[in-house]
Amino acid sequence: MNEKSLMLPEHKALLKQWAVSQYDISMPTLDEDQLQDINLIITRCLEEKCIVEVIYYESKRFKSVWGRILRCDLHAGNLMLENSDSDRISIPLQFIKDIHLQ
Repeated sequence: MNEKSLMLPEHKALLKQWAVSQYDISMPTLDEDQLQDINLIITRCLEEKCIVEVIYYESKRFKSVWGRILRCDLHAGNLMLENSDSDRISIPLQFIKDIHLQ
């Protein structure tokens, strides 16, 4: 006997949404030491034009991008990077989780 479960399309959509949300990550809160380390790396890379990896929070996930820091606008709250394809990427400072030198 072949049994099929009956499910309303709305229930299928909710179930799919729930399954995807299981991988959601909360935005982290950085302590003073972490913020100071990030600040030091940004300052150094602005002076020396280093390549960095920036790990940041976006859409309930962590994302990573490599590039050279072009500027850090404290007034607007953005970090501007240029990646290897010469694309410019703007990352809100409040969403930066970590920065690593290459």
